[in-house]
Amino acid sequence: MKKLVIILCAAGALGVAGGELVVEPGGLSPQGALEQIRAAKARGSGEAWTVRVKGGHYALERTLVFTPADSGTPGAPVTWIGEGEAVFAGGARIGGWTDRGGGVWAAPLPAAPDGKPAYFEQLWVNGRRAERARLPSTGYFNVTKPAIAPDAVEKGRFVETVALTNAEVDVLAQLPPDERPFAQMCVVHKWSFARRILRGFDPATRTVTTWTPRAWHGWQGWNAKETLVHFENVRSAFDAPGEWFYDAKAGEVLYRPLPGEDLARAVVVAPSAKLSQLVAFRGDPDAGAYVHDIVFRNVSFAYSDAPGGGNGPTESWQHQAASGSDAAVTLEGVRRIAFEGCRVRHTGNYALRFNDGCTSNRVVNCTLEDLGAGGVWMGAGTGHVAKGETLSRRVIRRLAPRSTAFNLIDNCTIRRGGRFNPEGTGVALTHVSDSKVTHCEIHDFFYTGVSVGWTWGFRGSVAQRNEIAFNRIYDLGKGVMSDMGGVYTLGTSFGTTVHDNVVHDVHSYSYGGWALYTDEGSEGIVMERNLCWNTTDGGFHQHYGVGCVIRNNIFAWNRMLGAVRMARQVVQDIPCTLNFVNNIVLVREGPLVGRGPRGIGGIWANNLWWDVSGRPELDGLDWAQWAACGKETGGKYADPQFEDAAAYDFRLKPTSPAFALGFKTWDFGAAGLRK
Repeated sequence: MKKLVIILCAAGALGVAGGELVVEPGGLSPQGALEQIRAAKARGSGEAWTVRVKGGHYALERTLVFTPADSGTPGAPVTWIGEGEAVFAGGARIGGWTDRGGGVWAAPLPAAPDGKPAYFEQLWVNGRRAERARLPSTGYFNVTKPAIAPDAVEKGRFVETVALTNAEVDVLAQLPPDERPFAQMCVVHKWSFARRILRGFDPATRTVTTWTPRAWHGWQGWNAKETLVHFENVRSAFDAPGEWFYDAKAGEVLYRPLPGEDLARAVVVAPSAKLSQLVAFRGDPDAGAYVHDIVFRNVSFAYSDAPGGGNGPTESWQHQAASGSDAAVTLEGVRRIAFEGCRVRHTGNYALRFNDGCTSNRVVNCTLEDLGAGGVWMGAGTGHVAKGETLSRRVIRRLAPRSTAFNLIDNCTIRRGGRFNPEGTGVALTHVSDSKVTHCEIHDFFYTGVSVGWTWGFRGSVAQRNEIAFNRIYDLGKGVMSDMGGVYTLGTSFGTTVHDNVVHDVHSYSYGGWALYTDEGSEGIVMERNLCWNTTDGGFHQHYGVGCVIRNNIFAWNRMLGAVRMARQVVQDIPCTLNFVNNIVLVREGPLVGRGPRGIGGIWANNLWWDVSGRPELDGLDWAQWAACGKETGGKYADPQFEDAAAYDFRLKPTSPAFALGFKTWDFGAAGLRK
């Protein structure tokens, strides 16, 4: 017997057990479809619902919120299917452009919900993120002798100063007082980033004064080696095609078109005020009330605001990867939510964020691009263990209501991130267990590609049994941020595996451009069959850890600090260890092994080492001294005989000495998107 499919195209057409709804421009809206399904389910509908979203631009006036009442079932999910380019958008179209001469065009600011001119910090022209007027136009300023502690407190806010070295910054002295509150000082500090509001500038000492709600944390020292500064929304820097300037005094946005851009026909979009979340799934894991069994397929989400936007310039306190961020699509307390073939782009924040209580969800075949921060953030809280269990340095197997686990991110393109907050990560798994990141293409970020764990030191962690496999991760850091990795782990992570990835071109500003990086307290992790090349520092670095296995990897063309490097030997009275076996290490500059490993326990065996410069250095020793020191058994110093390592062809010739040491080849081409 065939099921009767009823198509509802008009709002208010209720009274059916299930079927299809059609969302289309000028007809039923996404919000209207959600309300119709909710009403039908409230009357007892248990049928599968399908929402067919016709191609078009659907401007969201408020966040589209899914609650437990909107759920489907495993056998009868609620499925939203985009037909054509169906975009759920939070942006406000800007029009009414006037030619002011000299290559400058102006348009009135759109109105915010309160009727006042909307404030925004991002602008897109024909789908391209435009550059906000920036000082300097390229590169960064350096600092000297800044104040770490606040200099004073005014009206509950901290006054801080920092001296800059570059003469170009002197133009800040010409900044009118009414423009200073809309100019931002943007600071990159190792692995963190902050935005400060400009309060004043002393040209005699080139000292910038900021007025901020929270003082700078002392562990982030200010110095030229570790700190980069630039300014945004400075009128004098508004001087190049493709740039824009927010003119609060005139109530206008100014823009210099690129050659060939016609603003009469261009699509110019700013994020809607205060709409940082386009779609939200809001379950209550503590109450056992989950949003579940909803699928989005071939739907796009675009133009979200940065957190805090809409209320004036953003003031952020040292954002880092651990801080997280809001996201265009946020989820809390969900089960079996799927995004298939979806696209999230033009965000002021992350693309997707799964918070607490999110299990058995999927993000597959999606494209996440042009992101204000990172791609996918997964996991919010710490210590989510089942009742009666203790969080300790042991394997956690039972889940708690707020656990985030058994999620999949597969075959996704995640690129061009960190455009507003550069510390954004391609994929961050924080306090997450039993989840996978596989066959993804992750590139063009200023920080880490994939991050796992996020407890400091040898403490209990629920971040266990995660798998990072068959990904292609590259073009990270870009010489801006520091202390990063292609794959970065932090804390105990028993059962976690990192394998069959290709990681290359990780370039830090001051230090820490590593391909594979086991940071503080990493424990119980296996990294094998990873191909890593072209990093500022090493192919592998362990800050401190216990029992991690680094096996059958290739580390090539790594430079400073040692292609393989370890730091601390004993932490919390726990001796550090590492098992480094059957790897190939190739360098042409810098040491093969950085200083420190000889004092760290574990197993070093059957590794193949080669320095094309002919001057091998291993923890301060030459090869003969290293071979005799007893650190490694069965290792060899010899040319690995790659097909063409200079051209990044790391296939081994049949005559390679690596085979005699037990090295096993694998298919590098299997990494990245499935063909």
